[in-house]
Amino acid sequence: MTQAGPLQWISGDGWLVLVGGRSAPGDLTEIDDRLLARADFSRPIAFLPTAAGSWTGEALLDQYAALGGPPGYVVPILAPADAQDAENCQMLAEAGLILIGDGDGLTLARALWDSRALAAMAEAFDQGALIAGIGAGAAPLGEWIVAESDSAEGGPGWGWIRGAIVAPYFGGSAHSPLLPAVLRKHAGLVGLGIPTDVALALGPRGEVETWGEEVTVVVAH
Repeated sequence: MTQAGPLQWISGDGWLVLVGGRSAPGDLTEIDDRLLARADFSRPIAFLPTAAGSWTGEALLDQYAALGGPPGYVVPILAPADAQDAENCQMLAEAGLILIGDGDGLTLARALWDSRALAAMAEAFDQGALIAGIGAGAAPLGEWIVAESDSAEGGPGWGWIRGAIVAPYFGGSAHSPLLPAVLRKHAGLVGLGIPTDVALALGPRGEVETWGEEVTVVVAH
């Protein structure tokens, strides 16, 4: 594991980028510029549609290409069987930038849990790929995912960021009442509250960068 202060994340030559979400989904931001600036243009971009539709991924890939970015493709993982498909896994392993789309992070986490696709993502990351979770797509990188409503239980993430719950679209604990409640149930975990249009970037040598405003660390109380 790589560590910087209280944060620990999986070791590899790539970057983990947690994007809190987009205020204007169709518009590119400084975060997109930073992702392209770090991307390996000799390798393609892969977009995971978070078990939802692929049209947003195709539109984003077209926008990146218009800026001179590398070619890209949507990896159609919509169910656990798709995460075992050899072609899907190869597309992920060969990517230099993997974008995990907004939508339903809990469904995606379950689809990829203990799968060949998740191992392929880890392989790409180990070889220097950027893994960028956007909005709900950032949540699976933590150890636990908070459900979107108090009628659901939530569930485990992939644990790439140890001891943390990634909370996208964070507007303060008062606006995210489920997060403190979940933290009280899971001793030892902290919340990483990431607002819209803000990203937390974690590098291979312990770099910690905030792109935009501040990220809030939430503890149980």
